Amino acid sequence: MRALSLCFAALVAISGQPERSPRATARAYFEAVTRGDAETALSLVDNPTDADRLTVQVGCASELALERLEELTLSRFGERGALGVALRRKRLLEAVDRAPVHVNGSLAVIYPDDERPVRLHRVRDRWKIESPVDRLTETERKTLQKTLEETERTAREIGERVRSGAIKEGEEAAKALRRLLDDSRGVPL
Repeated sequence: MRALSLCFAALVAISGQPERSPRATARAYFEAVTRGDAETALSLVDNPTDADRLTVQVGCASELALERLEELTLSRFGERGALGVALRRKRLLEAVDRAPVHVNGSLAVIYPDDERPVRLHRVRDRWKIESPVDRLTETERKTLQKTLEETERTAREIGERVRSGAIKEGEEAAKALRRLLDDSRGVPL
């Protein structure tokens, strides 16, 4: 047993970090996207294309805009200013944590509740997310940039209305944001 532990420690030292499971890789990817860290998210994607980079950067920018808006409404309205952004992130990560994982050799698929499957494959002893752009439908691909622009515009407008006092209650800000999200539903992360 001690020899096995020493071998594992040597492998970790050589590789620089312990091997992640498919679930841990998917969780790390979604954590990075939801905190707006495109560089980390892209490091978990196998050979990202320009379209993958755009998809991840748009998702990260959208998440940052929503986070800033929720921070503003919370600072202005206290707990009544919660827009559900943090709750949505928490639910996404919980769905990944409890999702069934199917591994078949060097391929893995994770099936989070209310999300599209996440496909991964092994690349040099590491699990990597397959193309994020492949998770999008053709319609979503075409509307990706428009969705980002609408999210940023809406977040900016709601923020301005909160700062100016035009929005006086957290629920009013939440309703305005829900209208945007219900209309477009965004794109999968």
